[in-house]
Amino acid sequence: MKTFFGIVIGFVAGGLFFLFVIKLYQDQFVTVPDVTGLSGTEACEKLKEFGLICDKVASGTVIDTYPHPGSKVKKGRTVNLYYENPLKRIIPHLSGIKLSVAEEILKKSGWKYEIIYFPFGEEESKVLAIYPTEGIPHNGTITLLVDTGKKDTYFFVQNYVGMKFEELKTEDRFIFIGRGSRVVGQYPPPNSIAKEVILILGEE
Repeated sequence: MKTFFGIVIGFVAGGLFFLFVIKLYQDQFVTVPDVTGLSGTEACEKLKEFGLICDKVASGTVIDTYPHPGSKVKKGRTVNLYYENPLKRIIPHLSGIKLSVAEEILKKSGWKYEIIYFPFGEEESKVLAIYPTEGIPHNGTITLLVDTGKKDTYFFVQNYVGMKFEELKTEDRFIFIGRGSRVVGQYPPPNSIAKEVILILGEE
């Protein structure tokens, strides 16, 4: 009988020890909290509450982390924070104004830009359009389409959106912007009268 109780006690003690070891092991790990949408300071404070360390504090908004939210990691692990690009700005409205004014605005705001001249014949040095579209967030180079003021022979503009670059590349009347195999945008729009057409390339 004593042997039986000894075996039972041994099993119980062994089981409790096993549970203790499992609990001790589990206590060393935590789940990475979701800190996206928080400022760098707020994100680091929240990570600290979970026993984690942030790699850097910044004033921007956190848009992602590594390890990702929901991951199981060991306490004391450093979590990398990825911030929203601080250079991302809203493209200003420049269509319809003089090129000199548009350039002054862009230079003062720190934008990089390029100019494509187009013989629309309406008004010399007038900004006809801007790419990418005005009013959207962007952190790259802006393209200005500027009228030369000269009027040349015009043709009836078709809808080229969706057509392949290979089908259009030999035409002298097309000016291509961007990279890609298909036309994703154009200026002037279909049913316009123009001498040349700006075709924006991309991948659909």
